[in-house]
Amino acid sequence: MNTTPINEQEIPKRSRKELMKIIQETSRSQFILEEMQRYGFWPDEEGEPTLQEELIRKETSLQKDLNTLLREQRKQDNAKVMMRRMRKERMKAAKARRAETKAKREADKKARAEAWKVRQATDITYLGEEVSYGLKNKETDIEKLEAKGLPIYENIENLAAAMSLSVGKLRWLVFNKKVATTSHYKRFEIPKNKGSVRVISAPMYLLKNAQHWLLENILYKHAIEEEAHGFVPQKSILSNAKIHVGQTLVINLDMKDFFPTISYPRIKGMFCKMGYSEQMATVFALLCSEPESDVVEIDGTTYYVQTGERYLPQGAPTSPAITNIICRRLDRRMAGVAAKIGFRYSRYADDLTFSAMESEGQDKIGGLLWQVKQIVQDEGFRLHPDKLQIMRKGARREVTGIVVNEKPNISRRKLKEFRAVLYKIEQNGPAGRTWGKGKNLFLSLQSFAAYVAMVNPEKGKPLLQRVRAIRKKHDSNFSTSVWKGFWTRVFGKA
Repeated sequence: MNTTPINEQEIPKRSRKELMKIIQETSRSQFILEEMQRYGFWPDEEGEPTLQEELIRKETSLQKDLNTLLREQRKQDNAKVMMRRMRKERMKAAKARRAETKAKREADKKARAEAWKVRQATDITYLGEEVSYGLKNKETDIEKLEAKGLPIYENIENLAAAMSLSVGKLRWLVFNKKVATTSHYKRFEIPKNKGSVRVISAPMYLLKNAQHWLLENILYKHAIEEEAHGFVPQKSILSNAKIHVGQTLVINLDMKDFFPTISYPRIKGMFCKMGYSEQMATVFALLCSEPESDVVEIDGTTYYVQTGERYLPQGAPTSPAITNIICRRLDRRMAGVAAKIGFRYSRYADDLTFSAMESEGQDKIGGLLWQVKQIVQDEGFRLHPDKLQIMRKGARREVTGIVVNEKPNISRRKLKEFRAVLYKIEQNGPAGRTWGKGKNLFLSLQSFAAYVAMVNPEKGKPLLQRVRAIRKKHDSNFSTSVWKGFWTRVFGKA
């Protein structure tokens, strides 16, 4: 074996990178062995290697396998670390996204709440079951309103401001609750002449003010037919009766359940036909109607439970004017039929009156009544079967309580009864005396005397003077200045 060292110049040198690669791929002992053999410091025997050399190579092989395994393990460890890192990063990003989403959601929620608050303060979007479906329709027919001379409101906020109400207060007045603990109406009954009762729904203060505003600003500005006299400015039961003065044939009919027949949809449709948007028509119709309801007491709490649809209340200031508008076509048709057969026609609320000279109209009564019944049914109403009166020549003919035989007058029997009451009070005082259905005797006497004065001033003026003397003597609440104002309203001068 040659053990002489080889000249270093004859052996090619290895770079640092090559040396590191050999060490990494084999082992330190193997590297030293090979370098010593390469430089001639280790016997390079041919044939079988020595035991030491075999051990080094075996160790190198094992180390190589170990390095391979370590590299694989490092890869796996690195993968696990990377996975953990990726999971942490994803979790961190997810938390950030959740936080961002939550913040955005909270911001959106707050913005929606603010927008809703602003919208609630400026608009009406919901008014309860069965009445809210048209609130989104805000289109107003401006040309139609202008043609009718009716006021125009751009939106609910402007409407509420015109009514001197907040939008919230207006919403409270018109909200349709199926069950409520408060009512905007006070209901009571007044007896009728034949023993039945009439239910009156008197609106509470705030609703009554809103209804008066609607009456003055919209309803009274809408045209009605000249045949309508009930609750019309400058008209009265007297103007209604004067049309039929001197006619020897007078026919009077009543429409049954007149106000309840006019339901909420008809009222709303009336306002829509005027040109108002469906949203405003809904608000107006709810202002002017009340629901059929029962009063229930539970544990000391009063509940108002709706049992039927909304309709026109008898007692609201808007109700008569609404009937006059809704009955425009009915009035035109009735007037047309009457004129065609030589009759006169007028209407005071639900009271229909036709008149003619008996000699000309006697043979036409049957045809007139048939046509009247058909028109009433066509217009969504019905006649009262027990309130048909046909008054002829030779009998007292009355129209809305006023005698129309020769001139407007009060029945002699009624005047005789009234004068008798006044005489008894003048002789013996007011104790135990009554007149009419009013609870205040003095106001009842004064009201009837004023009624007589309206119909027949010649008979009414002396009666009012007697009532004044009675009040001055017996009524502690009598006021001369108040009486002068009342006298001026009745006669136009003090």
